[in-house]
Amino acid sequence: MSRRRGQRGMSPRAIARMMKQMGIEQQDIAGVKEVIFRFADKEWVVSDPQVSLVKQAGSESFQVSGTKLERGLTTSGSAESGDAVQEPVKEIEIPMEDAALVAAQTGVDIEVAKEALRETQGDLAAAILKLRHA
Repeated sequence: MSRRRGQRGMSPRAIARMMKQMGIEQQDIAGVKEVIFRFADKEWVVSDPQVSLVKQAGSESFQVSGTKLERGLTTSGSAESGDAVQEPVKEIEIPMEDAALVAAQTGVDIEVAKEALRETQGDLAAAILKLRHA
């Protein structure tokens, strides 16, 4: 008789069901070749990333996974690429209800839950898993 060991808390299927009940929709974005986070003094480049779109309460958040490379700033809208200058990415706002849910599920305080949600770009399931395996 085989038993699953090492699983703590909820299964991924139960987390997905809970997210759906809360009106949270998540989908993978295929074909993304590169994600660039542009700061005032540097850039983070994630090549060949796994990207997920999370829709909740009329807003969209993106979760990016992959290996980060840090580099100096490159010029945006260069003549080579013909791209338009892009607006800076807004910092994600974490709803108190999301932080409270993550805190309740993991037994951490609200500030720790908010930080985990920021690190996972607002992805509730990823934040819960991150804190449970920390």
